[in-house]
Amino acid sequence: MHEMSLVQGLFAQIKEVAKSHKAKKISKVVVQIGPFSGVVTESFSFAFDVLKEEELLLKDAKLQLLLPDPTFMCSHCSQKIDGSKITTQKRENSFHNHLLFHDIKCPVCKQGLLYPYGGDEILLTQIEME
Repeated sequence: MHEMSLVQGLFAQIKEVAKSHKAKKISKVVVQIGPFSGVVTESFSFAFDVLKEEELLLKDAKLQLLLPDPTFMCSHCSQKIDGSKITTQKRENSFHNHLLFHDIKCPVCKQGLLYPYGGDEILLTQIEME
């Protein structure tokens, strides 16, 4: 489970920020996980909860995950398409089975195929500390 090592890296980053602000306690951590990051959010949350027990600074911290909709780019017209604009059934079938979304045509030009645009990030967006 690579989510465990991702959380360990996150904790190292959080501890650096807390040290620079002379914080004694972290109460909340907000992380944005992109839809194409390859991270299983349930495993990430589980790893966070397990590993925080080993860190006095993070013991009471709550994790909030931000999960943005995917964004696609059309191979024909180069239009960026918000993934929420694609029908749910097509999204579910395509997100899990293809890197190129062969069964989804561009809703703008109706010609191009869509491919993922960004969404592979894991970003620490907020830390609440005391």
